[in-house]
Amino acid sequence: MTPKVYEAASVRQLAAVVDGMAGTVSEVRLRQLRMVVGMFDRAVGRDEMPGRASRSAAQLFTWAALGSFWDLAVDGELRARARDVGVRLPLATQGVVLSCLRLLADRVVPGKEVRLPVLPSPAPRATTSPVQEAAMYRFMVDLAGQAPSGWEGQSKEVTRLYRVRLLALAAVVLDTRCRAGELAGMRVQDLGEGLGSVRVVRRQQNGAHLEPVEVRVPLGREARVALGRWLPVRERLVEGLEGARDALWVSVAVSRRGEPPGVPLRAQWIGVSYAREVRWLNAVMAGREGWEPLPVRLEGLRRAWVPPEEVRVREERAAAREAEHPRRPVGRPATGLRGQHGTEYAYNMLGCRCPECTESATNARRARRAARR
Repeated sequence: MTPKVYEAASVRQLAAVVDGMAGTVSEVRLRQLRMVVGMFDRAVGRDEMPGRASRSAAQLFTWAALGSFWDLAVDGELRARARDVGVRLPLATQGVVLSCLRLLADRVVPGKEVRLPVLPSPAPRATTSPVQEAAMYRFMVDLAGQAPSGWEGQSKEVTRLYRVRLLALAAVVLDTRCRAGELAGMRVQDLGEGLGSVRVVRRQQNGAHLEPVEVRVPLGREARVALGRWLPVRERLVEGLEGARDALWVSVAVSRRGEPPGVPLRAQWIGVSYAREVRWLNAVMAGREGWEPLPVRLEGLRRAWVPPEEVRVREERAAAREAEHPRRPVGRPATGLRGQHGTEYAYNMLGCRCPECTESATNARRARRAARR
């Protein structure tokens, strides 16, 4: 494949830096870094960028260049595909670009303090309340005990098995706050004596390079009862199957691929099963006084509470990382806002990312682009 030739000297130098990082970063990160090089290529030469940004890669990491680059990138003006230009970058993608800028700054201008953009605080993700969780569990119990109805296309027996499994799964999640992947990895041997606890192998999100943490989480009475109903059902389902006898969560019906009941349940289908039941619960409870719809993703239930032992592990790991790699300042604090709050100046020069300052800066950029047209 012929390497791309960039017009600006600064971008050519930046591309050479990225090529030199091959083998020192993952393939995914390398693709992300090259994406950022392409964004710089589309930014250099625009009216918003200072003219000297084309001279050398170091000039790309002055605030005059970085600030303009960031505004253009966030507004979607530097997208590679023409049909996507103008579509604002999602917050997650902004985080990827920012992490790439940090890596590149360390190599292009080593030892120099570089002012980097600041991400806005994300909106809090929907989580469940204790009242909602109690209502959900009561509803699951009722479903597991009543005559099946409501799931079109399934036999009554299969529907009953779905509900017995889902009741046990929801009860375990309420006590452990496991991710779908952690649930999929559970084995019958992980259950403690009398179903009083379960061993959970927790992996930190985006922490594939970190060792997993094994914890034993106690289970409440509701979870013990629900598991007591599920385990005999599960035993009948896996009877005669090879390779499925240890999995705690297994399928209860023939899959679309033709797999028989009793096959270990994948993380994706654990989430699908939970979402299906919660959507039904929200429809049934809609309009009742005091009811707030439940998040339809298992993540909303998990994030409502973090087990103390996981908090401790996270704090220890964070302290170790900070001691090994102290953080470099990435921008000025949002101080000195008296008389400047809610202005483009506060956004660009003081680093304030509150909604008022962000909106003011966005409107100012749009007005300048409209004037140039």
